[in-house]
Amino acid sequence: MLKAYFYISVLLFAQMGCSSSPIMSVVLDAGEVDRKNSPLLIPLNKDLPAGSDYELVNEKSGKAYPAQVLASGELLVIIDEMPAGTTGDFGLRQAKGTVSNRVSVNQSEEGVELAVNEQPVLFYQTATAMPYEGLPEYYKRSGMIHPLYSPEGQVLTDAFPVGHTHQHAVFNAWVNTQFKGEKVDFWNQHQETGTVEHVELVHVEEGVNAALFESLLSHISLKHGEVLAETWKVMVYPTSDYYLFDLMSEQTNTSSDTLFILDYHYGGMGFRGSKEWNSVDSVHYTNTWNILTSEGYTGENANHTHASWVTAFGVVEGETAGATVFGYPDNFRYPQAIRVHPTMPYWVYAPMVDGEFTIAPGETFKSSFRYYVHQGEPNENVIESIQNDLLNPIQVEIIE
Repeated sequence: MLKAYFYISVLLFAQMGCSSSPIMSVVLDAGEVDRKNSPLLIPLNKDLPAGSDYELVNEKSGKAYPAQVLASGELLVIIDEMPAGTTGDFGLRQAKGTVSNRVSVNQSEEGVELAVNEQPVLFYQTATAMPYEGLPEYYKRSGMIHPLYSPEGQVLTDAFPVGHTHQHAVFNAWVNTQFKGEKVDFWNQHQETGTVEHVELVHVEEGVNAALFESLLSHISLKHGEVLAETWKVMVYPTSDYYLFDLMSEQTNTSSDTLFILDYHYGGMGFRGSKEWNSVDSVHYTNTWNILTSEGYTGENANHTHASWVTAFGVVEGETAGATVFGYPDNFRYPQAIRVHPTMPYWVYAPMVDGEFTIAPGETFKSSFRYYVHQGEPNENVIESIQNDLLNPIQVEIIE
């Protein structure tokens, strides 16, 4: 009798636990498109400690999504699959047991590596990297992403490339600017008027759904000092068939004078591709890269067209791989114009192609990009899914 009473008590306790009120309740609406591997940030209405020991549970099906409370006070959930036209009531609950991290941060004296399942995705350079021996010191650089890896480990970027030593893998710099009545070029370091440097690693974080860092960079006039203070927030998500990460930039004019970004044919958030795609690199060149844009333009024909996404891919270490970069729809002059070089493997989102603009003292210029890094050629279905997430994200209604 006592034994039967014990079993009944355990069953009742379990049922009470399942029916207990969640920490927070939300309704998710997929909208008119299928969702797959969709990062979703949900504002929290509760004060929860940052960590990964939570789950967002579908109250009807019981399916649970690992949920990471970010230091920013947001809840990050990866919706691995949600069919078009579906809605659901979800509750935030404490995870059943400890949830192991799928993404991680590895720090060294040189910089920060973000990894998925212990496989490196990218490396951010905090220490000053020097150019190859015999090249001028003014090419030194920090505050760039290199290497950027494919899912099978090929290096897709090049730093200090032969022929254009001043281009630095994934980097951000303006070219034709005017400051205090004088030209400042932050991109072409050999002009010796400006450069960009890493200043400080502000924050790092890792968990079940994201590894991220926040850094501070300085855009410097070599004559007048800092013009722009830039923050980068780079967040890698735990996708398995490909790599997915966001790069968010905010540039604030810290000076007392307006920076004029003049009408020009390039400048902005750049991508310098593999040394194997660089025809002037006689040691490493093996093949020409491929460019494809959201509007169907290819190769150099894409130059100065507008694109919501751009794919660059080719053969590296005997395997085809590449990266597709999406601009966020709230970026300035979206979809932005792009510069695609006719012979060298670099391209850049270049909003100044459509005319001059300014960053006034105290003003902040924001831009965000999502990177889809793929083995082989890009998958059209993945591109469509990512584009849908950016243009028409999953709708969230917070109930309590």
